[in-house]
Amino acid sequence: MAKWKPFDQMKYVGRAIPRTDGPAKVSGSAKFTQDIILPGMLYGKILRSPHAHAYLKNIDTSRAEAHSEVKAVILLDKYTVRYFGEEIAAVAATSPDAAEEALDLIRVVYQQLPYVVTEEDAMAPDAPRIHEEGNVSSSARGDKGKVEELLKASAHVAEDTIRTQVQVHNTFETHSVVCHWEDGKLKVWISTQGVHGARDDFAKLFELDQDKVEAICEYMGGGFGSKFPIGVEGIVAGRLARMTGKPVKVMLSRKEEYLAMGNRPSSIQKFKLGCDKSGKLSAFWLESYGTGGISEDSGFPSPYIYKVPNGAIYRKHSDVRINAGAARPQRAPGHPQSQFGMEIIMDELAEKAGMDPLEFRMINDPDEKRQRQYKIGAERIGWSERRNKVPGSSAGPVKRGIGVGSGTWGGGGAKSTKVQIDIYPDGKVKVATGTQDLGTGIRTLVHQTAAEALGVPMEYITPDIGRSTLPFSTASGGSITTGSVVPAVKNTGDTALARMLETAAPALGVSADELVCEDGVIHSTRDRTKSIKWKDAAALLGSKVLSVTEGWVEGLSSSGVAGCQFIEVEVDMETGRIKPVKVVAVQDFGLVVNMLTARSQIAGGITMGLSWALAEDRTMDPNTGNMVNPNMENYKLAGSLEIPEIDVVIDNMPERGVIGLGEPPRIPTAGALANAVYNAIGARVCRIPMTPDVVLEALANKGGA
Repeated sequence: MAKWKPFDQMKYVGRAIPRTDGPAKVSGSAKFTQDIILPGMLYGKILRSPHAHAYLKNIDTSRAEAHSEVKAVILLDKYTVRYFGEEIAAVAATSPDAAEEALDLIRVVYQQLPYVVTEEDAMAPDAPRIHEEGNVSSSARGDKGKVEELLKASAHVAEDTIRTQVQVHNTFETHSVVCHWEDGKLKVWISTQGVHGARDDFAKLFELDQDKVEAICEYMGGGFGSKFPIGVEGIVAGRLARMTGKPVKVMLSRKEEYLAMGNRPSSIQKFKLGCDKSGKLSAFWLESYGTGGISEDSGFPSPYIYKVPNGAIYRKHSDVRINAGAARPQRAPGHPQSQFGMEIIMDELAEKAGMDPLEFRMINDPDEKRQRQYKIGAERIGWSERRNKVPGSSAGPVKRGIGVGSGTWGGGGAKSTKVQIDIYPDGKVKVATGTQDLGTGIRTLVHQTAAEALGVPMEYITPDIGRSTLPFSTASGGSITTGSVVPAVKNTGDTALARMLETAAPALGVSADELVCEDGVIHSTRDRTKSIKWKDAAALLGSKVLSVTEGWVEGLSSSGVAGCQFIEVEVDMETGRIKPVKVVAVQDFGLVVNMLTARSQIAGGITMGLSWALAEDRTMDPNTGNMVNPNMENYKLAGSLEIPEIDVVIDNMPERGVIGLGEPPRIPTAGALANAVYNAIGARVCRIPMTPDVVLEALANKGGA
């Protein structure tokens, strides 16, 4: 089984290495899909429904087709639209403005139909049906009656209803694709979380062999789960390009992103949670529902993290369809909703049991890693000062509080990932794999891992990623990219080094098994005077290129991470404004490959968690069926004023191998924040976003007033 060197002996892995692509991004030379401009390129635009639900009785495209700059018009073969913003038709024109003009020339006759855009309206017996099978689908597990009896027998029981909102995707780079047909082959530049998956989807769509399609994503501005499918935008670009014989770019607007590119579903969670006299959980009861729009994807894992005895869990969840765009995965799908609800009800039960919330968690959390992390975080946030404080008791209108929340994630790696390393006679090295960098830094990790494995300076190495013509690598989702790619690079590097040592051994008069390479010098472990520079050894290859292709192996990665966050807030009792003051994040993800990018990932996850908890909210108008805030002016995001001091504690466990970090730090934030707010003001805020009006309402309702 493969293994890493001891952590303190590694030169590149585990260090704070600046991003390989930093200069390209800062200088503007990095080419994102939106930067691609080809000779003769046309611009595609999509006509979208202005109604939440309607039959399409007639579509007349003749005026658009007659536009002098329009080169093609296509219909998307739909007879019914089910949400405001659903795709109907598309055009290709010589400029974006001309394409927009052409959309206005398409005449559609709609027969409007009844619609629903809230969960409660969709669940009503007489609600308009979104699908023939109905608006609500439910599943349940556990013995409801038995759990209710266990609750009655519990020493303490907490009950509450906790709500999270729909959150839309906000990738910095919107969905974009450029398609170009040439000699029966299709070349695609696409902002995607999986270049090989995009290749396969286009090949299937146009009935092509996979080697007739090339997908490229050298740089991208985030995905967060929204960029797995090629989507309607990809279908449109491909069809229009084939019709016109010209390259076609389709680049979505921010409004289109909000309406049709996916969301994190809502959740309404009705809890009953019991514990015995010692504080151990005794029974868990949850009935929940939520909506992902027209799709059925609002489920979430629960109970979350904390141990409930077998047979003491009852859980029912209902997916509720409404007339809104469908859900797509969003960073840690389901976990933030589950964590938010569970952390609040745990705090409430701890208070009923007369226990410190942190001690209560430690009694009920079986994860040994988090047990240690709780102690680290508590010390750094000053939990001891909070321990005996009565919530809301501090003097003055601006009150401070501290809360805690936890998270877990799987991670792991894909065995299918392959890497090719080419060593050239001049000593330069190319490391190629078809992964994509979502902006999280995998290009840099490939670079430094190869340098570590080969024992050469990083400047000798060029990482090559982001194209489907490179060796297969899995899509980036579920925090598996690092656990898939880094072990494959390490394994391939080990094999390539062994081949190089075999090349150098005769020149040194020693056997290859006593040679190592350090800092670009190959030398004997028995006699360091027997040495040769890497570049001189590479010259021994003559005119040949030493090429090695290997893949993922066991022993270099694992799965299962733990983390917790402690948050301190200030809450203004007069305005209801919440100001995060400090976040302490203690996070495990196995072997740290890059300290710099790891800290960036954790800070980014916390920022997203704060934004979800404090600001973001898709607002639907029940009178029109439309989203009323599909723009960055009215769909609020946390900005610099909402981001506090972030104290990152990396719980480095090199013995576990590498594990992905994308999702885990996103999870604990909102629950910890809600508990900090309660500690500050003594009133529970059980729904997000926790905007000032929500806080003031909670204060007004405090004590049942």
